[in-house]
Amino acid sequence: MACILDSFPMEVLHMIFDYLNPMDLLQAFDSMSSYIDTILHSYSHIRLNCKAMNKSTFYFICERIHPEQLQYLVLSDDEHTPGQIKLFMSLVPLIHCMNLELINMIHIDNINLLCLILSHLEDHPRIQSLIVSDCCMKISKNNSRYITNIFTSLPSLKYLTFMDSATLTTLQQPLLKLTHLKICSCDWTDLKIIFQWVPNLVSLNIIVPFSQTSYTFDYIPLNLSSLVIESQRWTLFSEVENLLSLTKSLKRFIFETNGELALLDAKRWETLIKTNLPQLTEFALNITPQENNLTGDDVLTPFQNTFWTNEKHCQMACLISSAAQSCAKLFSVPHFAPSDAWYPPNEYFINYSITPCAFDDNYKELRVYDLPSPVLILSPYKHIRTLSVECSIDNIDQLIQIISLSSIRHLTLASAIQSISLYDILLAVPNVRQITIGYRAMMRFIGWLSKNQNKCEQIRELYLQDTVTGNDIDLLSKKLPKLEYISLHVKELDDIFHILNEFYELKSATIHCKYIFKKTMTTIDEYLRENNICTDGTYCLKPFSLCVWIDEEKKR
Repeated sequence: MACILDSFPMEVLHMIFDYLNPMDLLQAFDSMSSYIDTILHSYSHIRLNCKAMNKSTFYFICERIHPEQLQYLVLSDDEHTPGQIKLFMSLVPLIHCMNLELINMIHIDNINLLCLILSHLEDHPRIQSLIVSDCCMKISKNNSRYITNIFTSLPSLKYLTFMDSATLTTLQQPLLKLTHLKICSCDWTDLKIIFQWVPNLVSLNIIVPFSQTSYTFDYIPLNLSSLVIESQRWTLFSEVENLLSLTKSLKRFIFETNGELALLDAKRWETLIKTNLPQLTEFALNITPQENNLTGDDVLTPFQNTFWTNEKHCQMACLISSAAQSCAKLFSVPHFAPSDAWYPPNEYFINYSITPCAFDDNYKELRVYDLPSPVLILSPYKHIRTLSVECSIDNIDQLIQIISLSSIRHLTLASAIQSISLYDILLAVPNVRQITIGYRAMMRFIGWLSKNQNKCEQIRELYLQDTVTGNDIDLLSKKLPKLEYISLHVKELDDIFHILNEFYELKSATIHCKYIFKKTMTTIDEYLRENNICTDGTYCLKPFSLCVWIDEEKKR
């Protein structure tokens, strides 16, 4: 059937498509007319992010999309969407995604599945970015060589994020196009080997685990201009000096570690930068030093000269231990400004800066453990996203005086607060979508739900840290009817089935039960299939937990 859009040229329609997400694009234009279908199928810039996607949307997109349309792809096997990666592989032939430029695989924990995916990408002409992140799996030498051989077969690969450095040491050919590398767990010895295979590296981001020993380098790629290091091991300044003596092209250096007192020495950092880093424009530190008796002024005053303030535009601050009268941390602002705060303000640790610094503007999480009168801050916190209430509250006005409640998205109740306080809090936080209930607050929470006549329809995610019973499950399903994800503990296997049946809007669930063993796997699998809860194998069964990505359409 013809439509008014049939008169639009392809270029204009493609520009319109650029502003739509995949679901809206396919719902609006798929099967509109033969002309529009032709234009839609020729569109090769679809950016598909499947993380936390509900299954009905996932199927809708995968059943209508053409592999050649994909440019950007994010898949995740996390607790919200277990089994998503394998399911995608069964629905969309990855080997035909010839316009794919980026692929991101999150929480993939099956080495055979990873190798299968990579085999479909071998010699892919357009892949520029490949990300394998948040994973925990052992990779044999043979599989490591297979993986790195795939990497070297990708002629356009520029951005690579990988889980560990050991696999990358099996490279046998240089990655000449690779300019950006991130390694989620990096051994210094491995890095020396890797450097030989990435001669054109421009950006390196690594996390160094605690177990690493001391290190020295004799070669670093000449064009390296950005270096980000998060080190969990004890660091000496001499090690940093050795590393940076080989990075003359460095323009950006971000460094987080714990180590010797010398790492707080502004003059030594200044000398190092002037001597070895003439092009440096961005510099940030987050240093946790050994025990000391330095005051905030002792540490920060040397950072107030013209080199730091005028040339490098670098502002530093300290976390001061008031009990020990010492510097507990040196950090750059705003890069490493703390994002969490306590109320009342923590009297044992104080953020301190010589120059004015609005620490409050960066806080995203607030833990309230007492509400004394009068109020102890000049103005309410404005940008808090997560509020943790760890005390009883007489009335909601006490909270309103210290925080803008409209910004709250996640509410945590960590202790046994009064029931009336809970009701007032939920009414006052209209934008909250996620609630976490600590084990000490569990009975209060259940008791409040049983007495209150209203439903909490704004809550989409619920995390319960204590065990619930069958009666609790019935109550939760009635009072929280819009839940899309739940994580909780149960006593009996039957309670698992009860949960999966009672929450009609549920899209995924994580259920912990100490009685889940391998012998129950067949029982659970049969139940999930027979009751249309999960008919495609998208669940993850472990010795003491079950994660399910639910067929919400079939279940209804």
